[in-house]
This record gives sequence, structure tokens and C-alpha cells, in this order.
Amino acid sequence: MRAAAVLAVVRAALLIACAAVSAAAQTPAAPLVVESATADAGSGTLTIAGAGFGPRPFVTLDLVPLNLQLTLDQRIIAIVPVEMIPPGTYLLTVTRGAQSGDTASFDLRIGQAAASASGPAVSGSSGASGGGVSSTSPGAAASGDALPAGSEVAARVGDRAMTMGDVDREWRRLDPVGYLAASRQLYDARRRVVTDMVNGELLAREAASRGVTVEALLKEELPTRTIPLPDTAVAALYQNLGSRARGASLDQLRPALREWLKRKVEPELAKMTYIEELTKVSTRAEITLRAPRVQVERHADDPSIGPAEAPVELVFFGDFQSGAYSRLALTLPRIRDMFGARVRIVFKHFPANDPTSVAAAEAAACANAQGRFWLFHDTLLGRAGALDAGRFRSVAAEIGLDRARFDRCMENHEMRDRIGAALEETGRYDLAGAPSLLVNGQLAPEPPAFLPPFEYLKRVVEEELQQQSRNAR
Repeated sequence: MRAAAVLAVVRAALLIACAAVSAAAQTPAAPLVVESATADAGSGTLTIAGAGFGPRPFVTLDLVPLNLQLTLDQRIIAIVPVEMIPPGTYLLTVTRGAQSGDTASFDLRIGQAAASASGPAVSGSSGASGGGVSSTSPGAAASGDALPAGSEVAARVGDRAMTMGDVDREWRRLDPVGYLAASRQLYDARRRVVTDMVNGELLAREAASRGVTVEALLKEELPTRTIPLPDTAVAALYQNLGSRARGASLDQLRPALREWLKRKVEPELAKMTYIEELTKVSTRAEITLRAPRVQVERHADDPSIGPAEAPVELVFFGDFQSGAYSRLALTLPRIRDMFGARVRIVFKHFPANDPTSVAAAEAAACANAQGRFWLFHDTLLGRAGALDAGRFRSVAAEIGLDRARFDRCMENHEMRDRIGAALEETGRYDLAGAPSLLVNGQLAPEPPAFLPPFEYLKRVVEEELQQQSRNAR
């Protein structure tokens, strides 16, 4: 009897426990909330207050995962080098899981001034274009009206006046790379400012015509134009984080990435869509600022696809060890299929200062000597694995190269001088590294982090074709 009584008590306890677990499972957890965040430069910490953080929250600041010093359900202390962070507004995200209500964000201000939340960067615009002008030497900087050259007098010697145009021409002759770098920097700054000015004017005119404020106008118009970006944008954003992800997986960062797109990117894209609509149905607007261009050197052994007279020439400066270049390059067949004879693609070597990168460049150049560069290029990039001699030989055999000739080319470093010359050439264009892209001599903007490589290249080509169409009117 005593044993039966004990067993009955145990059964009852189990039933109660199961009922409690079942009820807990059916009752959704309270949403995670971030109420405040305070940065302390002295201690190098960030204190986050809120509720529902859970036992193991995942915290990011502008998508960079943070190391946590203390985690409580209503308080988190994260380690942040506050003194090293420039003043601005940063997106803080706290995640406890993958369900709805498991993620919350907070706009954290650091320093005296907040960074601008708007700007043309998300549009991926390559800018207005103009015709190139001749340079003083092959490959040297060839600029449009990027610098304030003109008839303004800069100096006088006796009865001779030296104008700003004279100064800039001499600067370009003596230091073409420096002139190009300054031209690009000035153009980029002017482009950002004039884009903001044009957009502000368009919105102000439309708001005035309706008798409302710009803020009220955007509040009314943007929600219907805000479209959630697809998962490909999440993956592209994660890939572009690179080392900033600090080893966190895509699944770990997915809620923060999605929150970033929702808070930062999607509203701005909706705004740009609305502004583009205004230019078509309200007030015509066009940015005619000319971007600096260079005359790209032509070499008989530059691998290329497409007709020489194609209206758009894409010159890629690639490194086979660069993941960013690989992601761009693997979309080139789709770009060729889409634009056909309107696009010419040229490849130029830009290996990193690394033996593996240089060896891969030499291997590709050896394949090019046998007329099979692109086949080698696509096959090598399409496979995962280390870039070593065994892999180069395997690809060479797969694409049908003369193995003896290829091996001799590699062993004797027959293409080493050609790779060195290619690196010297990149210096004349003032390129930061691979991948870099010149579109008809104009340096293409860096891809927006959220934009998949194919969409980026498609946009670059379309904008160049549209600019040519406008210039032809």
C-alpha cells in the first residue's frame, strides 16, 4: 500500500509537470525589448538594459558580434572599444533566438554627432559619365572636369598669369596618379552632396505642392514602396562582412542581418524608388557631374570576351585568391548572356603580395598562352580547395591543355615578368586592390553590401548604357 501510494504521488507529480511544460510551450515568451544602451569610454563597455534577453543573447553593433562580459535577463554588459569608434549612430541588435519577438534593435549614438542615416550609397549608382580626354602617357590619369580647373588666376610672374587650368595640367603631367586620386576623391564628395541636394529639392517641391512637410510626405509614400529584401540579400550581406563576422555563422547573424536590412536598407531603397518616380511624373532632374576616367592600356595578351566595339567595356582586375572577386567572376556568364554584344569583358591580373596569389596568376597566364584562359579561369574559380600546384595541374588536365608545355611554363616561371608588369599597370590606375572594376575607364563604386554580385554588375552595365543614351540626345 505504501509503495502504491508513493507511485500514485509520483504519477501525479509527473502529470502536473507535463501539464506545466505543455502550458509553457503553448504560451509564447514575452518579446525581447531593448530599452536603453549606454557606452562608457572609460571602461570600454556598453551597458544594455531591457527585458527578455535570455541566458545566451547574441549582440551585434553594426553587424559586428560583441564579446559579452555580463548577461542577465534584463541587463547585458558588452565589451566595446568606445574610444576607437568614430562619432555617429550605430545599430545595436540583441537576439535570443530565431522566432518572432526574439530580436530587438536600438539606435545607439556614440560621440557628439550622429552619422547621417541617408545617402546615395545604397543605390549602387556608378555616377554620371562623360567622355574621356587624352592623357599624357598610356594608362595615366585621364580626367573630366572633376577638379576646379579653369581660367581663375592662381599666380602671376611679371605679365604672365598662371591659371588653375595651367596648374592642373602641370599636376597631371608630373603626377598623373596623384591627380587621378584627388579627382576621384573630389568627385565622390561632390556626387554625394549633389545627390542629396537634388533629392532634397525634389521632395521639397512635391511636399510644397501637397501642402505638407517632407516628413509627412515620406511617412505617407514610403510604406507602400518598402519591400522586404530576399534571402539572397541576407547571404550577400553576410559574405561581405568577411572578418567582421568574427567567426559567427550565417544562422547566428541572420536575425541581425535581417534587422539591418529592415532598419537601414529597405527604407532607403523605398525612398530612392519614390524619388525616381518623382523625376518621371513630377519634376525632371538629372545629375550631369562628370566622373574621372582613365585610358586603359591595351595588351595583345589581355584575356577578353566580346566585340572590341561594344558600348560597355568592363575591365576586371582580379585575384584568384579573393573571395570577393570569385563571387563577381562566377556571374560573368550570366552578364554575357543578358547583354550579349553590348558588353566586352577584359581581365587583368591583380594578385595580392602573396606567393599563392602570384602562383595562381602565373598558372592562369600559362593557360592564356595556350588560348584557354577563360576555361581555366572559370574551372579554377568553380572549385573549392587550396590554390596549389596540384590543383593547377588538375585543372590544366581537365580543360585539355598541353601538360608538358603548361608544366614547363610554371616550373620556369615564364609568366613572372608578365604578372609584374600587370601589377605596375594597376598602380597607374590608383586601384586599392582586387577586385577592382573599370567601366569604360571609370572606377565602379564598391558593391552595396546587401546586393548580390549579379544584380550589382547588371546595375553597373545598365547605368552606363542609360548614361550613353542620355548623352546621345
